[in-house]
Amino acid sequence: MSVRSSRLVGGRVPVLVALLAMIVALVAACGDATGSSGSDGGAAGSSADYVALAQQIRDDATSGVVYAPQNEFTAGEDLRTMTTWLGPTETPELPENASIVFVSCGATVCNETAEAGVEIAQGAGFEAEAVNINGAADIPNLNQAMSSAIALNPSAIVGICITATQVADKLEEAKSEGIITVSTCDPTPTGSNGQFDAAADYANGLSAELLGWGIVADTDGDANVVAIRDEAFPAVIRKIDNLVQVVEDCSTCTIKTETWQIGDAVDSAKSANILTGIINANPDMNTLVLPYSVGMFSAVQAVKASGRDISIYADDLDAVNQQLLADGSIKMVSSVDPRLAMYQCIDQVIRGMAGEPYVENADLPLLAHLYTAEDLPDSGVGAFVSYFDYEAQYAELWKLH
Repeated sequence: MSVRSSRLVGGRVPVLVALLAMIVALVAACGDATGSSGSDGGAAGSSADYVALAQQIRDDATSGVVYAPQNEFTAGEDLRTMTTWLGPTETPELPENASIVFVSCGATVCNETAEAGVEIAQGAGFEAEAVNINGAADIPNLNQAMSSAIALNPSAIVGICITATQVADKLEEAKSEGIITVSTCDPTPTGSNGQFDAAADYANGLSAELLGWGIVADTDGDANVVAIRDEAFPAVIRKIDNLVQVVEDCSTCTIKTETWQIGDAVDSAKSANILTGIINANPDMNTLVLPYSVGMFSAVQAVKASGRDISIYADDLDAVNQQLLADGSIKMVSSVDPRLAMYQCIDQVIRGMAGEPYVENADLPLLAHLYTAEDLPDSGVGAFVSYFDYEAQYAELWKLH
């Protein structure tokens, strides 16, 4: 594995920086006047070193793609910038006369991911289609979408941000029909009853962690954050937990979470009321984090109406967040590349159909990037190709030349 450390290592620290670090440490030891609720992050979290680490990670993540071996929290010192291919180097032959149905959760990012999956699968010789594009993300509708997918009698189904427990009986029905099921953006276990057969995990645990580092860096360690959690989706819980841990370990930062449901987010009036209430109840907040683009227009309007200097950060560079990042309404967006995630899911399908072992998360690989208005691509779908040509890797892997 050839990777570059996200931390600057080696060399001597300039005297001025060392003195500054000592001063900050002494001030922190005497008590922080802001009343920060951040956790006791130890020496690194109590000094300029933590902010310096955050700035290095932010710079690496805005200039390249960052790798982690897991989607759970990874220590900042262990994050790496990918410089060579870290994914699989061999795979079984492509199956003949095979088909894949991609089931979207219905949100914009899920729709874009599913559509990318259809295009890639068709290019590899599969019959492919997507269901539940722009559909509702509630459990009854997701079950209906899975039923529609099963009725098409495909070789495989790829679920996008659909939690196994939401559709457990449909996964059992698919298994009884000999249909392979693969998930992305669902961190729940795989391989047993009521579970997907395999996963190619959406690296949004990593991407949201990077967002936390970006917030600490942008605020020079003076972040006062409110982050929105959606308890209905384990993947959202995981990514907000990762972000919270980064900010909590900054001893001069403050972070709290507020919970809503996807139904609140899609209702513009309800989400606007919730967000306005959050802003009014937190007079010192300077940062608002949303875990996705749903409800983002309400967030932008609520911040503008408050007249306060509050920066908005979000995960997922879908069309909504891209538009608002471009016009300056959002300060930073963390994201995976949905197209890469679909290559990884289809590769799992190929392995499953051949009866071969599935690729583990650490070997997918898990990659993420931080976007600002200055480095905004035309689309977040396929954007990582500009940093590393993974499409060429899969073309070679699948012998598509």
